Amino acid sequence: MLRFALRTLRFRAGMFVAAFLAMFFAAAIMMACGGLIETGIRTAVPPQQLASADVVVAGDQEYHGSGGDPDEPPILPERVRVDAGLADTIAALPGVREAESFVFEGDAPAGTVDAIGVVAESGVDIGELRARINAELDSGTVTLVGDERGQAELREAKASGVTVMALAGVFTAFAILVSVFGVAAMLGLSIAQRRQDLALLRAVGATPRQLRKLISRETLLLSVVATALAYFPGRFLGEFVFDRLAERGIAADGVVFHQGWIPAVAAMAVAILAALAGALGAGRRASRIKPAQALTEVSVEGKLIGGGRLLLAVLFLAAGIALTIVTIAVISGPLTPATGAPAVILLAIGFALLAPVLTKVTTFAVQWPVRALGGVTGQLAVLNARGHSGRLAAVMGPVILLTAVSTGMLYLQTTNDEADRRSFADTLVADAVVTAQDRVDADLVARIDDLPGVAGASAYVSSVGFIEHPEDSSPANEGWTLQGVTAEGADAITPVEVTAGDIADLHDDTVAVEHQHADRLGVDIGDTITLRMGDNTTLHVRVAALFAAQDDYDTLLLPADTLAAHTTDGHAKRILVKADEHTDPERLIADPTEVTSAAGGLTVAGRDVLLEEYDDQKTTANFAIYIMVLMIAGYAAITVINTLASSTTARRREFGLQRLAGSTRGQVLRMVGLEGAILAVSGIALGTVAVLGILVPVSLKRLDSVLPAGSPWVYVSTAALTVLLTLGAILLPAWRATRDRPAEAALTIE
Repeated sequence: MLRFALRTLRFRAGMFVAAFLAMFFAAAIMMACGGLIETGIRTAVPPQQLASADVVVAGDQEYHGSGGDPDEPPILPERVRVDAGLADTIAALPGVREAESFVFEGDAPAGTVDAIGVVAESGVDIGELRARINAELDSGTVTLVGDERGQAELREAKASGVTVMALAGVFTAFAILVSVFGVAAMLGLSIAQRRQDLALLRAVGATPRQLRKLISRETLLLSVVATALAYFPGRFLGEFVFDRLAERGIAADGVVFHQGWIPAVAAMAVAILAALAGALGAGRRASRIKPAQALTEVSVEGKLIGGGRLLLAVLFLAAGIALTIVTIAVISGPLTPATGAPAVILLAIGFALLAPVLTKVTTFAVQWPVRALGGVTGQLAVLNARGHSGRLAAVMGPVILLTAVSTGMLYLQTTNDEADRRSFADTLVADAVVTAQDRVDADLVARIDDLPGVAGASAYVSSVGFIEHPEDSSPANEGWTLQGVTAEGADAITPVEVTAGDIADLHDDTVAVEHQHADRLGVDIGDTITLRMGDNTTLHVRVAALFAAQDDYDTLLLPADTLAAHTTDGHAKRILVKADEHTDPERLIADPTEVTSAAGGLTVAGRDVLLEEYDDQKTTANFAIYIMVLMIAGYAAITVINTLASSTTARRREFGLQRLAGSTRGQVLRMVGLEGAILAVSGIALGTVAVLGILVPVSLKRLDSVLPAGSPWVYVSTAALTVLLTLGAILLPAWRATRDRPAEAALTIE
């Protein structure tokens, strides 16, 4: 059977090229994703200043007390420092030659340093030395060796590694779904085109088991070669994507890309299993037909849709609808894409799996305009589409997927971004921003606050923290936003309405909390809350005020100097200024400029500077999403081209017979073009319907609009590209297939 499989691959090489390409690109994409995940897990940062140290002692940037998944602890945003006295303790340990303290950023508070570099004595085992050092450390301090040492220098490395790993993990799940569908669809089409071969084997005595064994051996050989050859392209693709993420600041500059054998083997295994599942599923019917029926059924359309495919379609659609309901009813704010994006993928695949049924509907719907515009050629195109709906469905699935993934993912993101920006703008009360190169002091804030036309001025500091007592859970387990304000001006520059207490009492270790949040915590004015600050220190604060605010205002207000002491910089660098109702915004900017010009190193700008910074951050964060969409849509586009080219090339004999019956080459090409138009229009329409099921509810919920946010050109360009790909992939092979003489083409074995 193995020899027979090899001969089949050898003499039917053209038939298997499309399946080979589908598996090759699927494996390459999954290997690239695996490399990104490994890079995020390793977070390897070759050290610079710490290069001579064998062991580095640094603060643990992970917060393990959040109550979330212990394997995915949140990353603290500020520099976690260590006790400077540890250097002397470690220097006294056996096997230590030297222990040197380092400060890499900001002004370290007295008695603390950023890291301690430990140099071992000659011949000392580093693992044993590390264990001795760990015995002297508390839970907030860690030891780093190898390429981990650079994490102590580059504080952002850990957070960016988690970000890259999370993005790659989501991307991998999407890529596997799309790739498995693409491979299975291509192999299904390939085997369907060989129905005559399989029928002949059944007629001469081959058993169903032998046919299944033949198909599995062919597919296994093909998939092993395809996935093995995908190793280097997959590595190159993963490194290319990582470099683009690093350029945009999503991955910290200094983190090194890694792709070992584990992601490569895992990607190969997934691609091979997907290929085997697709091949066996598609070949099941061919292997089960009775020998007496074999030759009579080679040119007859089978049943509309198999039971297994229908079940899968129902499961995917049910999962997509369930996620849509969760997105609308449960998820809110920036977390919407977390369930919305998977819903897009699941609904798209569900519709693609139902293509055999939906093809009948769409062909019926477009037959009259095609006949009216195409005349006799249009009539032939409609008859072909109706008579070979199985073939049309095989190539329509990837078109549906391409349209749905491209438009759905992009419009979901633009809609969410627009809603988030509106929410940010609504919470941005300040009219002007004073920015210092170094720091701002309380006297400057007071002088600006006393200017005519100023309703209020406040220092501005931001960070992230966690509420440890009373026990609390933050949104997505990523912490609560902490905003530092000046008590005297806080009510003017924050979008809150005080319901209890007085926000002017925010001095020393105090906090203001949203009143519904306080109810959930069971605290009131005068009660104490324990916060885990961004630098991994605890702070006991007294509730000084309760306030009401808009939904998704996940912010705790603290005194600016109190919060600043727990940030990496250690001080405020900005002042927010609010104008009174009679003051012109330009005048508001001019007056503080006169006050700050004498101080030096200060700039005054309108609130637009904060909006621009927000937009820049969003653009940077979304870049990873766009790369993900581009790769998934790119694979879907390759699948479209692959399936169409393979399907059309296999019709060489059909085209030859048609020309012998009197059709010209031009008429054949026009017929094929009209079939391509039916396919493109139907696929685009079905893909659009698939994503409207999630886009419309999300848009209504977040924007109060039926239409999602984003340029209409996104949809127009996606549809135009899909049409061009479809027509190009069907017309070019048809043009090549009709170059030979009709009589020679009619004798071709399909």
